[in-house]
Amino acid sequence: MGDSHFTGMRRLIGRPAVRPSADRRRLLGTFLLFAAFSCSLVPAVALADGQPVPGVITAPSPSWTVPDTGEPRVLRLATGSVGGTFLPVGHDLAAWIEQRMPGIKVQVDTTNGSVDNLRRLVAGDADFAVVGASPFRKILEEGHRLGRSAANVCMIGTLYDDAEQFIVRADLVRAGNMLDLNGLHMYPGPRNSGGELDTRTLLETLGVEPRYVYPLERDKGYAEAAAAMARGEFDACTFSGGVPISAVTDLFRENPGQFVILPFSRHQITKVRHAALDFEPVIIPAGTYPHQDADIVSLGGPNVLVSAPGLEPELLVVLDQAMRDGILVLGEGLRVSTVHPVLQTLNESIWDHVSLGGDCLVQVPILPGKTP
Repeated sequence: MGDSHFTGMRRLIGRPAVRPSADRRRLLGTFLLFAAFSCSLVPAVALADGQPVPGVITAPSPSWTVPDTGEPRVLRLATGSVGGTFLPVGHDLAAWIEQRMPGIKVQVDTTNGSVDNLRRLVAGDADFAVVGASPFRKILEEGHRLGRSAANVCMIGTLYDDAEQFIVRADLVRAGNMLDLNGLHMYPGPRNSGGELDTRTLLETLGVEPRYVYPLERDKGYAEAAAAMARGEFDACTFSGGVPISAVTDLFRENPGQFVILPFSRHQITKVRHAALDFEPVIIPAGTYPHQDADIVSLGGPNVLVSAPGLEPELLVVLDQAMRDGILVLGEGLRVSTVHPVLQTLNESIWDHVSLGGDCLVQVPILPGKTP
């Protein structure tokens, strides 16, 4: 299916980043509008007894430095599972932040993904994290047990877009789209991952009903999931992440012709968009994976860098500046050829979709429509 069928589609990799499409701006606008409305529940007075209200960033000094204790300040970064995209992106971010912020040591933690990362943030087990905007918004809006606490995190910036990659055994493909998942044994992704939440959301919207398989190892990451799929333990699996996902690369290279990524049909994309979900059409370009000869039409959404409640505003400003320094020029800083491809296309127009400073999303004690 050619690009002409879908106006506004953007490739995830393979060309320089451009200003996000109107669809993307509406997507993030909706997400941020909800958070901004939530923030309206916080008293308008930014100071109480001369002290800033927790979570509100009010013109902090850019001269923040690590206290001279003789030991580096350790910041814990929650990422994702082995074989996915969050983990290598986390290592790339950590290396750059340590280079630009002397005295800071970034501890990159392997996790199950977005939902697990939010849990760690609100529990005080992480200082900042990469999370998907779609699962984050779903948690905020739909009464998830993390919703009230997760509303307290602070947005720092947008990093890149995911692509939902529904992989199935090639010999089970009939319709050539998401309908082929009906009745198949399918692993939706690690427990408490954004991929698991997105899989259920998308397939329920489309009326597609696979038979979900949950191995005893509910924390099975993408590398383990790909290996299990190659062994025939299930027929299909969701891999959600910025392309290329290393586990998918390995699966396709080691099993040529045995697995395919299912595309979304035009009707299926329209149905998802009419449901006002946080997804937009994306294209996985031909050649992204071994033996992938054609573009694949999929859906995706943005991933954002967020911080735990109570992290010093001054530190966030320095972190924001370090990120901006790293994304100014293609081929330099965070956009060198050795980092993950999703970071090579990051620029300020993408990063700024979630602002810092006075517009930073602040703590909200109560969600809209909720009572204490």
